Amino acid sequence: MPSTDTTLHALTTELDQAAPDQPLIFATDDGDIGPGYHVTELKHLAVHSIDCGGRRSSWDEAQLQLLDGRNGTHMSVGKFVTIARRSMAAVDGLGDVPLSVEYAPQNQGLHRYHIGTAIAGSDGLRLSLVPDAALCKPASKWGLGQPFQAKNKAGQKARPASDCCAPR
Repeated sequence: MPSTDTTLHALTTELDQAAPDQPLIFATDDGDIGPGYHVTELKHLAVHSIDCGGRRSSWDEAQLQLLDGRNGTHMSVGKFVTIARRSMAAVDGLGDVPLSVEYAPQNQGLHRYHIGTAIAGSDGLRLSLVPDAALCKPASKWGLGQPFQAKNKAGQKARPASDCCAPR
């Protein structure tokens, strides 16, 4: 499932293929979100922004916020799907826009993730969370690399911020 295109509706559709009583384990590069985690909220956001070059844009997105657990058991797939479906029924458009996940290890220092792959294991269904990164949209759009990086992905020196931040 592509991480940046995943919607809550697509996620619940994928989770419907799993056994509803198996544990749903959210996993980051730093480890699993603790058993007993809590879905604190699901949000549908209308974003209106201006970038470093003065260009305005608007989009909608959804966010799932998880509170780290310290004891108990992982939420079942069925319980998570029920929460998600009730939320989508209550909040217009929640399931139809790109979904990100907010989570803070030990509930300190909130991070943003995208949904990665789901892999069934002996301990439950493991859903990977892929870290989000800061992005200069104009630099990305025009293939300039990210400003303030020593080198871009091709190993070439990145252009200065002034190359992407000027209005076009």
